[in-house]
Amino acid sequence: MLKRKWFTEDTFARREELTPGLDITPDRFEAYLGEDLGLQVRALPPFQRVRYDIQCESMRTGHVYGIFLDRCALLAAPEVVLSQCELEYLRSRSILDHDHDQDEVLIEMERVDNWPCEYLAIHGRATEHTFYAKRSFLRDAVALRPELAAP
Repeated sequence: MLKRKWFTEDTFARREELTPGLDITPDRFEAYLGEDLGLQVRALPPFQRVRYDIQCESMRTGHVYGIFLDRCALLAAPEVVLSQCELEYLRSRSILDHDHDQDEVLIEMERVDNWPCEYLAIHGRATEHTFYAKRSFLRDAVALRPELAAP
């Protein structure tokens, strides 16, 4: 599965495309991105990611949301860590004919977002509420410590 994202800055909404069923070996991946997709490729430092996924579904609308708890640490510098909690709208599943009004989804997302925000704040874990991307984390790490750049 290839997940491709388009964005120029860390914002709430980012264009994303999933391509299932690709048969590409790791040694061919960079060439596939550059030659087949025509992308400019720059490797960022490898990291270890531990992720916990929680899904919840609205009984009223059938909208399904994901709460993702991530901890990413650079392999070359395990003390450089990004810990984050992300909320995403995943899909709608309903026997009712909802018009999938974007405002309805955003209102529900705000309600769902309150749960992890309150929990993390109560436990002294929430320090910022941003749209900081893992890509930005990796780029910032390299900018601060150039020796971490991938070869």
